[in-house]
Amino acid sequence: MSLSQLIKAVSKKCKECNKKRKIFDVEYQICYSCHNLKTILKPEQSGNKVIDDFIRYTQINHVAIKEGKMEFVSYDQFKNIEFIAEGGFSKVYKATWINGPIFNWNEINRNSWKISRWENYTVVLKKLNNSKNITSKELNELQIFYQIYSDKNVYDNLISEYFGITQDPITKDIMIIMEYYSKGDLLGYLNNKFYNISWYDKLHKLFNITDGLKKIFQGQRYTKASDIYSVGMFMWEFMTGRRPFWNRNHDTDLIINICDGLQPSIVTNAPDGYIELMKECRHSDLEKRPTAKEIHDRIWKMYEIEVENFKNNNPTKIIESLDIGPVTTNHSGAIYKSRPLSGIINSAMSIRSSRSVSINLKTDKRKFADLINDDNGQSSKRKKLRENEFNDYLTNEIELDIDVDMDYDKLHKPHNKEYVTKEFEFDIDINNS
Repeated sequence: MSLSQLIKAVSKKCKECNKKRKIFDVEYQICYSCHNLKTILKPEQSGNKVIDDFIRYTQINHVAIKEGKMEFVSYDQFKNIEFIAEGGFSKVYKATWINGPIFNWNEINRNSWKISRWENYTVVLKKLNNSKNITSKELNELQIFYQIYSDKNVYDNLISEYFGITQDPITKDIMIIMEYYSKGDLLGYLNNKFYNISWYDKLHKLFNITDGLKKIFQGQRYTKASDIYSVGMFMWEFMTGRRPFWNRNHDTDLIINICDGLQPSIVTNAPDGYIELMKECRHSDLEKRPTAKEIHDRIWKMYEIEVENFKNNNPTKIIESLDIGPVTTNHSGAIYKSRPLSGIINSAMSIRSSRSVSINLKTDKRKFADLINDDNGQSSKRKKLRENEFNDYLTNEIELDIDVDMDYDKLHKPHNKEYVTKEFEFDIDINNS
């Protein structure tokens, strides 16, 4: 029997994972991956079918030279649990994972008989509020991560790592196990040494961020314009070291102002092309915003130029001023955590539409009065005709103005409500988280 025939003979459909693989036990028709998982790893079960099915899928889905598998971990495996922060939909804790994450998943999937772990590993536990009965849709964050991470063309160190899931023993809420980053979030990193971070370093980190963004949208028909808007906002954070709209109340007035074109001010310098790209990301016409790939490529070109400038001792200088750099206190009404925004957005759109209709009516009444006053010396018949002509025009103009302004209400019809709500939440909220 030839080698190819031999391989074909032992490669059969595994009864456990339903994949055609090299069979470990012909009698039970189980592949090496499934056999090793059952006999070596002996994975724990959460009792929630949605979670257990997803975890199992990541474990048995073999991806060459990649790790990225996940596991369900008992809560008693964590110690030194301390609260870090709270958002509108989750609480974040820092903890020590006693056994730690597995780092030889691929060996287990093939033929290793030993599990290797990083013991006493520091992680983040992200507790999702009211997630006891979590659904597949609500696991979207983990599913996106695994889809990206399993791409062999993605550099692992550019994507935040997820290790799996645990469960609060009291509330039964789901807790996502993630990598812990000692430098904190973007603003924490910038605030630490804002004036000492060169544009060379900023562009390098921004390039890495946009590389991850590009991977997220790979294979999709379009890039969500709201996500691109957010890129423009954290470009502003890189430039100023501050959060957008840090000095004002985050209320309906801010939403209305943003809809009317308000943008964070350009208060300092940046490498050539940077400010232009940032403005394009926040363009009011969604169709004119660049794609994730375009942003990625343009940031790379800026980075290459800045590298040369750095080598020639001519880097882009950071000009110190009162308009940039860390601030000690934000406005008391500035909210930088996730929260439901549908209600406040609907309220803002209603107010904005009412204001617009009122302004248009006042303007048109003034036009009509001016026309009557200017109609001296003309026959009554001609005057009546002109009034009728103008009334037709006035009616049409008012209808058009109302229709245009009410487009915001039309966008909130049932078939579009979810997308519009998400877009506004992303635009306003993600930049402030």
